[in-house]
Amino acid sequence: MVVIMQKQILDLVKLQQQLDSSEIYEDEDGNKTQTVYLGSILDLTPSGKIYYQFAHSNVDCCPRCKGEGTIKNKHGKKKKYEKLLKKKREIFQNLNTEKNYFNRTEKQHKKLEKTVKQHEHWNPYILCNECYGLGSLEARLDQDWWKELEEELETINAYRDNSDDGCDIMISRSVFDGASLGENL
Repeated sequence: MVVIMQKQILDLVKLQQQLDSSEIYEDEDGNKTQTVYLGSILDLTPSGKIYYQFAHSNVDCCPRCKGEGTIKNKHGKKKKYEKLLKKKREIFQNLNTEKNYFNRTEKQHKKLEKTVKQHEHWNPYILCNECYGLGSLEARLDQDWWKELEEELETINAYRDNSDDGCDIMISRSVFDGASLGENL
């Protein structure tokens, strides 16, 4: 089951107004910046958890792959996969010894492309299509949320910035005026 976010995370008009009315300050690098508080990660993200990739104990395992990140491929055949892996390595080795990996012929390119596709097709395991290999559906939904947040912020030339404690999300944008642009050139 793939979940697609249908609505925007932010009210961009309201956020733009808040940024416009926020105080301009200089950050530690001397850049003029405006920042507003968006909220707590615990309240805004789908899981309501702070997820660190090196610590999986605070997220639930994916119901499909049971936390493994991979599932059995219905087309997977281990012997064919290993044979194609050997073939793929030979092709790469030949290309590298001939020093023409980037200058390969169309025939070499098609042979390599075909071998790679077959290799992927016969792989006994594939990435779980629910958690995208993360092992946790919650982590994947959070990752999708962060990506959507960054895409929305990009439309108003803003970026996210976490607070010092890592629990709060701050939204910032750089402020450029004629004088400061001239000084930086």
